This record gives sequence, C-alpha cells and structure tokens, in this order.
Amino acid sequence: MTEKALKALRGSIKKWEKIVNGKGEDNAAANCPLCEEFLEENCVECPIAIITVPFCEASPYVDWCTHQYDIHNKIRTPHIVICPRCKKLAGKELKFLQKLLPKV
Repeated sequence: MTEKALKALRGSIKKWEKIVNGKGEDNAAANCPLCEEFLEENCVECPIAIITVPFCEASPYVDWCTHQYDIHNKIRTPHIVICPRCKKLAGKELKFLQKLLPKV
C-alpha cells in the first residue's frame, strides 16, 4: 500500500471511529479521506476498491447508506448514528476499514 493510501485509510478509520462513538457524521465522499484521494480517478489505488470494487459498492458502506435511506428517510447527508442498528452498521464499516491496514 502506498503512503498516500495508508494516510487516507487512517483518516477514514478516524472518521468512522467518531461516527461509531456518536461524535462524527458521514457526508459520503465529501468527508471521506479515501474518496478525497481516489474518487476522481474512479477509485484506482483505493484500498477498498482493490479488494472489492470501485465506489464502495461491495463494502459494508452500502448497508449503512441503505439503512439511513430506508429506515431514517435520510436521502441527503449527513448520516449519523440514530439507533442501535446504525451503530452496528457503522461498526461494521469501521472493522472493514481496520482490516485493510497492513499487517505489522
């Protein structure tokens, strides 16, 4: 993993730690360090896209967004933890991102 990708991944992990703890929000690509680095180039070199597909389509993020839309009627961001299911889904995204970190 490149240093740029690692830095962005760590930033995304911090974002999701805050969301899980009820102190942060998800504004989709607008506050995602990985998207800030890689979205413009269709996610090429994004650690998520490398193991799934571009645009987070096969990651836990899809379930998080679907829940926000379907259950909380939040079509627009920001998305936050509103209920226990939100917290669980945010936790899944956080764990997914943490597993992408290189093994030391």
